[in-house]
Amino acid sequence: MQKMIRIAVLVLFVSLISYPPVTAESPKHITYIALGDSLTAGLGSSEENYLRLHGFVPQFTKYLRLTSTVKVENYGIPGLTSTGLFALLQADEALRNRLKTANIISVSIGGNDFLQTIRANSTVEEEELNLSMRILKNTIGELYDTLRHLNPEAKIFLIGLYNPYPSGHELHQHGSEYAPKYNEILEELASSSTLVVSPYEAFIGKEDKLTHILEEDIHPNDLGYTEIVTLMKDAYE
Repeated sequence: MQKMIRIAVLVLFVSLISYPPVTAESPKHITYIALGDSLTAGLGSSEENYLRLHGFVPQFTKYLRLTSTVKVENYGIPGLTSTGLFALLQADEALRNRLKTANIISVSIGGNDFLQTIRANSTVEEEELNLSMRILKNTIGELYDTLRHLNPEAKIFLIGLYNPYPSGHELHQHGSEYAPKYNEILEELASSSTLVVSPYEAFIGKEDKLTHILEEDIHPNDLGYTEIVTLMKDAYE
C-alpha cells in the first residue's frame, strides 16, 4: 500500500514538472474600445466583404490577438469633432460604463476641427489657427480628464495628426503648422499609461503613397493605416 502511494506521489510530481498549470499558459483577456472620427472608422482602407479590415483598429486588434483574447468595440464616427466626442461621452451612459472596464482605449480626433477651420475661410490666418488650437486644447483636456476619471488604469492611445497635403498643395502650409501643434498638445498628456502616437513624420514626403490625396481624399490608404499601427505597436511594446 505504501509502495503504491509512493508511486502515485512520484507520478504526480513528474506530471507537474512536465505539464505546468494551464493558467500559466492562458492568454490575457483584453477589452479594447476605439473612439474617434473617420480614422477610427477606417475610411480610406480597402474593404473585404464590406468590412474595412485594414484600418488601424482591426490591424491593431489582430496584433493584440497574437498573445491575448480581445473584445473590441469601435465607436468611429466619420465627421466627428472633439466637441462632438466630448458630447457623446457626456450623453451615453452605457458607453461610459463600458469604458470603465476597458484595458485599452484609443482616441483619434482633431482632424475635423482643422477642416472646419480652413473650410470656413480658405485664406485663414495664423491667428485664427492659433485660436482654433487654443479651443481644441481645452476640449482635448476635458476629454482626457473624462476618460481618466472613468478609467484610471487603462492604456490610452492618443492618435496624433499627419499632414495629408503634399508640398505644393494650397493647404500644405496650414497642415504643416496645425498637425505638429496638435501633436504637441497630446504630448503634454503622455505618461506610462497614456501613449501618444504621432504619424506626422512618417507621412512627410509620402502623402501620395500613404493617403488618397491624389483623389482629393485626405484619409490614409492601407499602407497609411499600417504606418499608424506600426507606431502603435512600438509605443505599446
